[in-house]
Amino acid sequence: MNLSYSIVSFMALLLSISVHECFHALSANYFGDDTAKRMGRMTINPIPHIDPIGTLILPLLILVSGSGFLIGWAKPVPVDIRNLKNPRKDNLWISFAGPLSNLMLAIIFAIIFKLFIHSVNSSSVLNNSKIIEPLMIFIYMSIRINVILAIFNMIPVFPLDGSGVLLGLLPPSKAIAYERLRPYGFIIIMALFFTNVLGMIITPLSNLIFSLIGVS
Repeated sequence: MNLSYSIVSFMALLLSISVHECFHALSANYFGDDTAKRMGRMTINPIPHIDPIGTLILPLLILVSGSGFLIGWAKPVPVDIRNLKNPRKDNLWISFAGPLSNLMLAIIFAIIFKLFIHSVNSSSVLNNSKIIEPLMIFIYMSIRINVILAIFNMIPVFPLDGSGVLLGLLPPSKAIAYERLRPYGFIIIMALFFTNVLGMIITPLSNLIFSLIGVS
């Protein structure tokens, strides 16, 4: 795979997961828990969010192998539910804030992408600029990565954000039963990945969102 393409794609992933975690921290702070803020996690600076495996090793392996869609994760933002006025309801929105931020970013970058293409097509100077290609790759990959992250994180499997949303929606008795699946979350995610069920979930939904925002 082209080295510059890999570097630009990785930068797009870093931005996407950093904004994702920052929105978790912002929403937690809004609902009364400033734990993440005190730990320096309420920022889009990727350094405080880096997880060695999810932010570095896995994405780089995907890029080197050229297989599958580029995906990754950051260190989870700490939330002390004891500081929340309504833990179940508030934690639902805190969980949802991450995927929502990715969807918002995808839409913003889709608008920028269309405007950018129009500007390049109407300007011979821009069209011949060496920075145009990597910049367009960054914008385009930011759209794709954010859509995929939004869908992936909304899958209701621990520790993904979808599990926090589902916990807030379930009746208390059902939520307690569902909570018992937490220790098996990583195993379930790996099973979904290796059986290609994950791809069967993400691909059609991402294609639908791409068509809705006008990006193929």
